[in-house]
Amino acid sequence: MIKFKRYYTAIPRYKRSKGFGIHSPFAFNFVLRVLRERCPYYAYEIINASRWEASRLASSAKERRNLLSFKNAKMIFRITCYFSPKSILQIGTSHGIASTAMMNVSSTSHLYSYLGVRHQRKIYDSITSSISNRISTYDDVTATINNYSSQLTHNEIPFMIINHIDSENGLIIDTATDIVNKGGVVIVSNINNNSTINQSWQSIKSSMTHGMSFSNDKIGVIVGYNHLPLQHFSLWF
Repeated sequence: MIKFKRYYTAIPRYKRSKGFGIHSPFAFNFVLRVLRERCPYYAYEIINASRWEASRLASSAKERRNLLSFKNAKMIFRITCYFSPKSILQIGTSHGIASTAMMNVSSTSHLYSYLGVRHQRKIYDSITSSISNRISTYDDVTATINNYSSQLTHNEIPFMIINHIDSENGLIIDTATDIVNKGGVVIVSNINNNSTINQSWQSIKSSMTHGMSFSNDKIGVIVGYNHLPLQHFSLWF
């Protein structure tokens, strides 16, 4: 059903991704200058190198196919770069590619990461070795969220990325909803590959009272800025 919907809505999503029909200046800029930006960034070489290293260390062809794509890794970097968060909350990780992308935005940022059941420790440690001093990893999702929340300053924009969900689904949704309500940013990946994540994405969206969501049905981004009207954009990026 999701695949059919993507084909059925392909043309209007593609047009909207070019800026047609987007009246909000923020949304227009975010779509064209962040989500669909084609100019190179300084960290792309590092991100690409991390993917090659992860591919080399992967134990099977199947695992190599499960690596975060270079395209999506670059986009996660651009989103992080746009908002430049001091602290990042990550729910679920595997090979460390998304972590590397986000942490190369700033040399002073810190990542609080719940590893999850898909975590590939050997690969993750190798990929993130140069930035490991700025990453706090946890085996418990509650501890991850509590430690992240406890160090947020009053004027800091909360920033969260959800890659995989394997436990405490209600807590994760509540945390994401709270971050959006506080004017923060939430990225949700693997929407099309996992029914639990898809349901979580829909739940977080339905709880919004302000802000904007952007999605290609694979990755979704919610920007909870208080001054933004409630709008949802289905795009091609």
